[in-house]
Amino acid sequence: MKKFFCFMIAALLTLTLPICGRAEALEETTTKPVMCVFNSALFDGKIKDCAYAGDGKLFVAADKLYLYDTTTASVLATTETPLRYFEAQSIDGGYVLSGMGNSGMMVYVYDSALALTKKIAVNEILLEDFVISETGVAASADGKKLAITAMNGLYLYDLEKEKLTTLLDLTKKVGTSKIQISVLDGVAFSQDNSQIMFYGGGLSIPAKKGESSFSIYGSLALDGSDLKITKSATYSIEEMQGRTNRLFFPQIFTKNNGTLLWLDRKTGDKNTLSFATKGEGRNGVYSSEQGNYAATAVLGKSLTIRIYDVASGKLIATKVIQNSNSTYFNRIPKVYLLDNAKTAVVLLGSSISEVNTLVSTFKFGD
Repeated sequence: MKKFFCFMIAALLTLTLPICGRAEALEETTTKPVMCVFNSALFDGKIKDCAYAGDGKLFVAADKLYLYDTTTASVLATTETPLRYFEAQSIDGGYVLSGMGNSGMMVYVYDSALALTKKIAVNEILLEDFVISETGVAASADGKKLAITAMNGLYLYDLEKEKLTTLLDLTKKVGTSKIQISVLDGVAFSQDNSQIMFYGGGLSIPAKKGESSFSIYGSLALDGSDLKITKSATYSIEEMQGRTNRLFFPQIFTKNNGTLLWLDRKTGDKNTLSFATKGEGRNGVYSSEQGNYAATAVLGKSLTIRIYDVASGKLIATKVIQNSNSTYFNRIPKVYLLDNAKTAVVLLGSSISEVNTLVSTFKFGD
């Protein structure tokens, strides 16, 4: 299983204000004003998770699921939280949330007011196959199709016709002349929705003595044709982060070398972002909503967040967050980067039941 905001509101506030009682105040190493874009007083209960919802909006999971507009600091809609952890996508006229439930992979389709329009138990439509990855489902931009990766294949599901098509059958040793696909772990649609992009593991053809599965990424057309696979023998992919303009592939933390592989979602071109230090990336790699920025977390007695401009590769901001309770630095944080506002939102302790969630926001650009 893989591992599985924006303008200032009425005035500039200090860090302690958006925390609003339930979350504890943070101690920071600088006195530079922090722009408030996240008001935790609007959410009932402990904040457990967030996800991008497009156009400066965030899903906030607490006692309920909130659709929060960070440009106006207002809650636009609420509903019951369908899943503890989920992936979210903005589609035409609404949203798609997917994640693991008690019955395996679930997909929830909502309109723009968070009214549920479809609920799909993915493993039921796959019959004898199972989705095992949190990023094993992706929706097309129009919300009409789902790409699904499972243990035995890659599928395309038409939501309107309720029709499932097998694009790749892994039980038949599919691949190219040089690479056989051994496992598929994540999918996304290309920017124009004409291709399905994926990552997973592969084996050499012909087989090499003593060789284990290596990381791969690739694409194919919606009819299953034009299969392309790239071997990434020296880079071990941990997860995929699908953003508007780019796909990011953070490394397995035990094999991290201080770089981040990413693909242009329009052209499929490969690029690599190099971090300031070789140790970066082991405590978390985070990409912005549109994919223009990436951040790393470095944990110790405090938390250091470094933010990079993806296109130029430049380090553009460094922020150190401290707190007297070291518990907050025993778990990898959650970081969200909003492109237009150039603002970061950091959650600490969101997955630790014994402590309140700490929320820190800061600007990383003009």
